[in-house]
Amino acid sequence: MKESTVNRWTVNEAPQGLRVLISGFQSWSEAELRPLTDVQPCPGQGWRVEQGHDPGFPPSGEPGVWRSHTVLALVRADGSGWVGSVGDATRTFAQWETRTGTADVTVTCTLEGPEVPVTWEETGDVIATLEARAAELGAAMGARTPAPLRVWCSWYSYYREVTLDAMLENARLAREHGLDFDVFQLDDGFQTFLGDWDDPSSHFGGHARELPARLAELGFTAGLWLAPFLVQPQSRLFRDHPEWLLRGEDGAPLAFGNNWGGPYHALDTTHPGALAWIRELGRTVRGWGYTYLKIDFLYGATQPGVRHDPAVGRAEAYRMGLQAFRDGVGEDAFILACGAPLAQSIGLVDAMRTGPDVAPLWDEESRRVWLGDATGPSARNALHTALSRWYQHAWYQPDPDVAICRRELSLLSATERDAIAGMLDVIGGLRASSDPVSLLDEEGLALLRRCLTVSTPDRPATLAASHGDAVTHFTRGTFNLTDRAQDGLPAHGYRPRTGKEQP
Repeated sequence: MKESTVNRWTVNEAPQGLRVLISGFQSWSEAELRPLTDVQPCPGQGWRVEQGHDPGFPPSGEPGVWRSHTVLALVRADGSGWVGSVGDATRTFAQWETRTGTADVTVTCTLEGPEVPVTWEETGDVIATLEARAAELGAAMGARTPAPLRVWCSWYSYYREVTLDAMLENARLAREHGLDFDVFQLDDGFQTFLGDWDDPSSHFGGHARELPARLAELGFTAGLWLAPFLVQPQSRLFRDHPEWLLRGEDGAPLAFGNNWGGPYHALDTTHPGALAWIRELGRTVRGWGYTYLKIDFLYGATQPGVRHDPAVGRAEAYRMGLQAFRDGVGEDAFILACGAPLAQSIGLVDAMRTGPDVAPLWDEESRRVWLGDATGPSARNALHTALSRWYQHAWYQPDPDVAICRRELSLLSATERDAIAGMLDVIGGLRASSDPVSLLDEEGLALLRRCLTVSTPDRPATLAASHGDAVTHFTRGTFNLTDRAQDGLPAHGYRPRTGKEQP
């Protein structure tokens, strides 16, 4: 049953002098800092909306109309402005919208789910107020913020062709080079189909259960990737338990997105059988020896559809599924969420991907510009969104994604690789790499060691200026996300602050 409450305010100020700071629905959805009169991009293809945004509250695509989830800010040129936030996100989606008029701005916050406290306040310091409200939300929901880990992940070099031997070879080389990784995490590709996690793929060369003990011999903790809420149509799970799947209005299992060769399905996380299966999956992989779990594509549990329990809203359904997985793996397991509704995960996950995937290229401009979709993998997209969510370290350990330190199998320049390293330093949180260690020369190894150095989160120096449509000016350094040099900073570059510059 969908409950909704609408809150509305009017800002009596000309929209031409304001900037808007938004945060999208899930890990990959854009977070931006833009002139309020700009157009919020919206993908033209429905499956891209499903896979990168909330189809129940998608980006507007209209001039002067901006949509944000959980928080929203309007910023004047002097750094003052307004901040919107909520006091709880456990069972509720807070959907913010600004709509410009001729000489004013209308702001609404629609609550999809039970009513929760909502604040819309004018402030002399947007940065400090947003940080304070984020910290309050994290405290109210029992945020888990353990020490950040240093992780090697197989995905960004091996993708679905990862093998057991490749995992062990990289772990051995990391130990030989004295690289300070805590975790070696096996990503997608070890299994046959989503849902059939116990069935090894034909190319993996073993079973995922074999890896933890062998990594432990090398001194590393084992990590594993799962998409616990997704089901491929080719899987035994789909064949054996269609009653566990989220359904469309026509009664058929709901198909959405486009990955792994086509659309896929989601478990109905209000169904007792599906919840028991998710809980048992957590117990199973924990029994294999995995204490670090990266769980991905979690937004699947929030897709609009027909659920077993129609009284449960989308946010609560998601939380039920996430709680089941946490119960299965145990309170002491480290969970990194990805492709996940952000605020609704607070208190159940230890870390959260806060932007799109990094990739060994700067920008996929055709997808971003011509298709209106900046949720895809690229270095530019990762920096753009992760930097604009700096305040979320109060909700979990942020994961800005991997450093790319290799020169082979990469289109990134030295300037762009350095900008990614700068992002890791500014954001703090998890540190990760996916480079095959054998491809790293001395320069690459030095950059990797720098990227594995844990730092405390930084904060913006200003929201009134930026080099690109994101938060780029921090107290420890400045980013240039544009394609032209700005203030002596090269395109796609990062410059650490020496203490002499003005913000």
